[in-house]
Amino acid sequence: MQLEQDLGMTPEVLGATAASYWGISALLSTTGGHFAQRLGFRKGMLLSATLGMTSLLGIAILTPHWSWLFLWMGIAGASTALAHPVSNSLIVHQVAPRNRAFAFGLKQAAIPAATFVAGISVPVLALTLGWRWAFGVASVFAILFLPILFRVVPRVPAATVWRAGPGSTKTRLPRPLKLFLLTTAITAALGSAQATALGAFTVISASRAGFDIATAGLLLGLGSAAGCLVRPLAGFAADRGIGGSMATVAAMLAVGFAGLLAMASGNKAVFAVGCALAFGFGWGWNGLVHFVVSRRSRPFTAHATGIAQCGTYIGGTVGPFAFGLVFSNYGSITAWVAAAAVAGIGAIAALLAYRFERLLPDSAESS
Repeated sequence: MQLEQDLGMTPEVLGATAASYWGISALLSTTGGHFAQRLGFRKGMLLSATLGMTSLLGIAILTPHWSWLFLWMGIAGASTALAHPVSNSLIVHQVAPRNRAFAFGLKQAAIPAATFVAGISVPVLALTLGWRWAFGVASVFAILFLPILFRVVPRVPAATVWRAGPGSTKTRLPRPLKLFLLTTAITAALGSAQATALGAFTVISASRAGFDIATAGLLLGLGSAAGCLVRPLAGFAADRGIGGSMATVAAMLAVGFAGLLAMASGNKAVFAVGCALAFGFGWGWNGLVHFVVSRRSRPFTAHATGIAQCGTYIGGTVGPFAFGLVFSNYGSITAWVAAAAVAGIGAIAALLAYRFERLLPDSAESS
């Protein structure tokens, strides 16, 4: 709401700025992966964190008009494009297979954790000091985090970190793996499209549903906390043989479908419950996708991860922009119903991906 008043933003512009972040991430994803190969763990993470800090600081002090947000979101997208290949490689090379799904879930919990902090910052900072202070404080935390990264992340030579296995880059992908990755990328695109709208539009939608702006921010924090909890727990269960397949992803998207319909109900209490379900389960599947792709795609893990992650970025690009258009022209109820339909189709795509997944070898115990 403050962005609308101070910068003249509309829901369409809000959706477009969120989409620009994902669009830049998609465009730079392959380049970021190649660049990360040259940097190694520590340098790659330090550069990614520096780009994220620059984005936050720019939003806080150098945004006289909403058009500047596209620049800062572009820099944030570049940060993400570099962060994923570096952090995923760190997990694959440093975490034992028996704990790998939990590690992927814990890493992916950083996304709802950031949204949780954003939600809490609405009543704590944005409504008291102003929205620029919220981004400024976040940039300070990013600055303080840089020396921690420098000390904690292992200093491993890039050539060691990224040494390819046999056939990892030159050999063509087997046809069953191609079909699995294609359907998984479609699942990721649909799941990401409905999920990214949550982070961008929950506060404004909740305020129009009758919540005051402070409570709407806390509601965003509640949903994000659910996402933080579900992602590592799903990974923890997968490491112990419970779930851990694209069928589990389908079930989670189905729960998210129900949550989004609840958010469209118009009832405040039902909206709150639906928000928690949509965030927790409808957006809690991506750690499992990374895990399943890693487990089923060896020795093609790097290539396969890029394909699946491309689907996520495309969905994140289209989702907020399309949701913003529907939200502006047809209202929040129609927008959330449309998002629920996308989640339902995503669940069907995940079931199809599961059929192809069962045709592939399980390499969870390798490396």
